[in-house]
Amino acid sequence: MTTIGKAVLIPILFFPLCLKAQAAVDVIHLKNGSTFEGTIVEYQQGAALLLRLNAGAEIEFREEEISRIEQGLVPAGAEPEEPPPALAEFNTLREKGVFNATCFSALSGSAEGRFQLGLGLHNVTGYQFHRLFGLGLGFGVDTYSIEGGETLFPVFGEARGYLSGNAISPYYSGSLGYGFAFRNSDERINKASGGSFFRAALGLRLSAGDSANVLADIGYQHQEAFFERRTAFQNEIEEKRLMFNRIVIRVGLIL
Repeated sequence: MTTIGKAVLIPILFFPLCLKAQAAVDVIHLKNGSTFEGTIVEYQQGAALLLRLNAGAEIEFREEEISRIEQGLVPAGAEPEEPPPALAEFNTLREKGVFNATCFSALSGSAEGRFQLGLGLHNVTGYQFHRLFGLGLGFGVDTYSIEGGETLFPVFGEARGYLSGNAISPYYSGSLGYGFAFRNSDERINKASGGSFFRAALGLRLSAGDSANVLADIGYQHQEAFFERRTAFQNEIEEKRLMFNRIVIRVGLIL
């Protein structure tokens, strides 16, 4: 290959080149002294260089005609292309004010020697006093055994805080309250009573739009309850005093 500005050509020998930003141009200097401005469409080693002129026409140059290539130049008087907004600009976390968070949860644990998967839905409304600390009041529904109908309705206070003000921020939450239980004739539950409720979690908040943020966390959840049911086969009374200790994985939105 003749002297063609090898240091400039190496990055484009093996890759077709796409259109540049509107304000930038590529300049092709020929050995005969001519200069052409436009956008390089394609250039591969041993093949012709294809240049789209600013007027729209395309022209080819043989490799041996070229003495030097300049890429991405900004013409005099043209405003440089604005860089994309930083991720922090999409941060929609209100560090102070009213918030509302709704989360779906999967509750995994074991009971009577076998794995059980439960489901939950919680909503919390509160006030963020500072990025690091806010308080809210929540309520929800948790089914710890889908087959057995062991469902509770917790009412709780919650504290939460965000460890940074970035668009992606670690956060913590802690909840304490009481879970209510009710009789369920469909599941042959004649008596039911709730008990203390506790949850602690760590997770991430991710900015998702003008006002919404996505929440994802993992933690520990404890719930006490009592159920009395009549068995289906022998019509006997069965009493269960339970302490649910579950790993909880949640996803949700906070506004």
